[in-house]
Amino acid sequence: MTGIPTAIIWVNMQGEELDGTGLPPAMFLLSIILGTVGARLAGLPRWGVVGLVGGSATWLLMGALAVLVPIPELFGPLPALVAPVHVVGGAVGFALSAWSFMVPLRWWAVALAVVVPLGSWGAAQYKPQILAWFEVRSFERSGVPLIAPEIQGYRLVHVDLNAAGQREPEPSTWLEYWRDATPNRGFSEIQVTVWPAAAGNPRDSCLAVTENFEVPLRCKSLPGDRWVRTGAGSSWVTVFARSGDALVMLNGSGIAEADLVAALSTFRPISAVELAMVT
Repeated sequence: MTGIPTAIIWVNMQGEELDGTGLPPAMFLLSIILGTVGARLAGLPRWGVVGLVGGSATWLLMGALAVLVPIPELFGPLPALVAPVHVVGGAVGFALSAWSFMVPLRWWAVALAVVVPLGSWGAAQYKPQILAWFEVRSFERSGVPLIAPEIQGYRLVHVDLNAAGQREPEPSTWLEYWRDATPNRGFSEIQVTVWPAAAGNPRDSCLAVTENFEVPLRCKSLPGDRWVRTGAGSSWVTVFARSGDALVMLNGSGIAEADLVAALSTFRPISAVELAMVT
């Protein structure tokens, strides 16, 4: 009774985008009114209190679910995609409130009826901070050495963490650096991948790929166990090397081989917080 009408109101007011933490006051009043009527018709004990508490819990849970479980934009603003979020909020909110006010009263049931909606609502208010915390923890626990190059003239624009088993048998971080175009030079991009040392060695990593888009590739060795892979007629240069306890790969377009090799000496420790801020 409570979830469906409030879902319709939300769709009419804001479409299918459930990414705000605030709900219209009209939805709160509607939740209280419908909740009280429903509790009375159901013959629940203390139906007036159940309607008030259940309506409030429902309103909080709807707002939290709208943020924490956003509806995918599949075919446009379809109420059918939005209603389940509100119905779940209503079902949980009223189940908690009705259960907590059953005779005899149980303090832990009352506590759940208060903590679950308020906790969900609070989590929704701090969703960016919560996601950032999980992002930092994922880098800290990844097993990948937290290092990154400081390449002069380039800025770090993107970072990805690839868990083991997704693309490689070992986890890795993928960093993308850009150098903007100027009247005197074109745009340049450097892609950096960092693996733990157990992922392999520079020579085998370089020789693992011998052709790209039907263009033969060749590898040559440099002093210090560094390997460079190039292809005929290609502007891409790839360098493999070790940096401390890590295996690194630098893949550059529009950059000289010597400059890419020189970037190997710029690797420095970087914190998980710094990496998470870029993703």
